[in-house]
Amino acid sequence: MTPEAERLQTLWDRGEIERVMLDFGKALDRGDWHLYRACLADRIRIDFERLTGFAEVEVNADEWVRFASLALGPVKRHHQYSNFSCVINGDHADTTMYMVARHWKATDRGGATNTQYGWYENLFQRIEGTWKISRISHQFQWIDGNDALLDFSEPELAAQMRVVFSPANLIKPLTPAVAP
Repeated sequence: MTPEAERLQTLWDRGEIERVMLDFGKALDRGDWHLYRACLADRIRIDFERLTGFAEVEVNADEWVRFASLALGPVKRHHQYSNFSCVINGDHADTTMYMVARHWKATDRGGATNTQYGWYENLFQRIEGTWKISRISHQFQWIDGNDALLDFSEPELAAQMRVVFSPANLIKPLTPAVAP
């Protein structure tokens, strides 16, 4: 491939990866769970430890989509992304995108809003010619507003959290080699 063709391919790939992240956010905001699922690889690593308290897991994407729909279904939401960076290496890409995630729900227990400020550190993989998210790492820096708006104690959501964050799904840390 010529240097010009390589640059063009990199620009094309970056645009496609950005489009997937924008579809990801649009799907979250609109509750379009089919579009949300289309953004994801079939198996996906999830790091939402700061928000949920659970360590990183690898799960079937359908299980994650079900979790997201149950967690976010009761609230109105609005995601904004900026400061997109992307390093592409063949069929893999490492991205960072700043986010502001706003949530609203009428409540009689505190404020009606919850806003998360931070970024996503996501991995992408080109699968059959299409870029898909293979890891979502949600890294918020601070939350403003009513943290109880996302009610993880709701019974159906709590049951789905047990499926997604099951010990069987934990990413196993690498064990250092022990010298004989």
